Amino acid sequence: MTKELSQQSEQYLTSIVAGGLFPSKEAALEAAVEALREKNKEIPFVPGEDMEAVEQAIESSRAGQSSPMTGADWDELRQLARDTAARHSPRNA
Repeated sequence: MTKELSQQSEQYLTSIVAGGLFPSKEAALEAAVEALREKNKEIPFVPGEDMEAVEQAIESSRAGQSSPMTGADWDELRQLARDTAARHSPRNA
């Protein structure tokens, strides 16, 4: 895949290669992609067993069957997200 970079990005790549940080622009871009992979490695996902509930909530919302979230709703949602993440954490595997 070939894509054009913005002038700012191109200049930045040129400067870090010229400064000796990377041997080539390609090497710098590969390092950037790897950094993105690492950064996004821990992004939570919706486990299969919870996906049906998510789909039902989306459909209810689209059908106008929703109401504004309260503070208690947000607290409950945050706790559910924490519990789900803990259940599916690689550290708990």
